Amino acid sequence: MWKDVSNSFRSFRVLEGILLVFAAVGFLKFWARTRFWFPKYVHALAGLGLIIGAWCVSASPVDAPIRKDGPIARVMLALALPAIIYLYFVLHGGQRAAFDRSFSKSATCPICGNPGKTLPHEVQGTPTTTQFAESECLHCGHALS
Repeated sequence: MWKDVSNSFRSFRVLEGILLVFAAVGFLKFWARTRFWFPKYVHALAGLGLIIGAWCVSASPVDAPIRKDGPIARVMLALALPAIIYLYFVLHGGQRAAFDRSFSKSATCPICGNPGKTLPHEVQGTPTTTQFAESECLHCGHALS
């Protein structure tokens, strides 16, 4: 009986992993669509992570394996914590929530007329065109540019 329960939990974990991969792909697509925008506090957290990573590398003993691998390995280890901070923020939806809270400008969908979020001019690059944050309208499903 316990073996069946264990197999059920294992299959739920596999399903959860598949759903997390799909969600991560969606968040990464949104991150690319917003031109890799981050709020300033995430950069501050990543900077703090870089300071902590550099401190950890410099505090490692002389006979540590990271000291034997050369300077590139030490730099990569120092950059690991900021990379983890950025990935965690993007893959867990923080970038999407911060973007929605920071930029509340909208334009109407050309098909259904419902409002849709637009990218700010600093992110889209040109002040004369309007670029939607979503690739399609949330109401009618029409492809937005």
